[in-house]
Amino acid sequence: MSMRRLGILLLSLVLLVLAGGSIALVTGAFDISPAALEAKYRKPESQFRDIDGVRVHYLDEGAGPAVVLVHASFMNLHSWDALAAALRPNYRVVRLDLLAAGLTGPDPTGRYSMDRNIQLLDRLTTELGVERYALIATSSGGTVAFRHAAANPERITRLILINSAGMPRTAATDPNRARGGRITRWVQRYYKSRSYWRTALQQQFTSGMAPPTELVDRVYDMNRRSGRNAEGAQFLRNFKTGDPEKTLARIVAPTLILWGEGNTTVSHLEADVFQLWMTAAPSLKKKYPQVGHYFYLEIPDEANRDIENFLAGQLDDQLRVTRRLPPGPPPQL
Repeated sequence: MSMRRLGILLLSLVLLVLAGGSIALVTGAFDISPAALEAKYRKPESQFRDIDGVRVHYLDEGAGPAVVLVHASFMNLHSWDALAAALRPNYRVVRLDLLAAGLTGPDPTGRYSMDRNIQLLDRLTTELGVERYALIATSSGGTVAFRHAAANPERITRLILINSAGMPRTAATDPNRARGGRITRWVQRYYKSRSYWRTALQQQFTSGMAPPTELVDRVYDMNRRSGRNAEGAQFLRNFKTGDPEKTLARIVAPTLILWGEGNTTVSHLEADVFQLWMTAAPSLKKKYPQVGHYFYLEIPDEANRDIENFLAGQLDDQLRVTRRLPPGPPPQL
């Protein structure tokens, strides 16, 4: 066989492999079915409730004053396991998987947005009979939480924002901005490998701690759920920053703002802006050195202790008050 014919044959084989790989990506060959994910990650305490056509996965554990937990993008309710275990002895702890996350099903209306997640949160707590509660949220879940707290001041007893998203973005500061070359971006539109997620998580564990293998596996699996890529893309298309300054000014619940100084997704300087704009809410801000976006997984003992102390009112003497509130004690759990 001549070198020319051999070259043509090798090129044909390479093109065939690339075409086959492309077809596999586009058709979801690396996806995991919702049934398989549920079989692997459903907890003994897992419950499901149909809310306006969405099969919402949630946990409702413990007894006492209610606390509701809202997770970050690409995460799910499992990320709160350590905090939930710490709170259960003294509180009723409710946590849910948001749209396009965990074991919550697709939205038949196609309304993937912050407003839709707020609606699901509101409906779930109402149907569970949880009328007043403390709200703890992180990252994009923080946007859901502070908008909900602003719109429902009579329901939220206390608010804790952990590395919250929701501030205005430029192209350079958008955490969801495109990265890598065109081919890389095209591939990651359909599939992100386990090594991709391990690296992404490691970049946020800035203390030097390695992200737990269980966490990497779960994030990798959950973000391969059939249909999740399309849902996530729809969510990004529908996202609007709105006016967070006006929104935060309407919050009246005592608020704890927690941030990791090593955060490379949302700068710790944003914590200062959150507190500055919360003009009606007594607030307390704390920054943890050397830890990142998921510090509640890096240093759970310290973070959980601060959260428990705040919920119990033990940090109230440190609250910053910028506007006179109506007479009477601050809202309690």
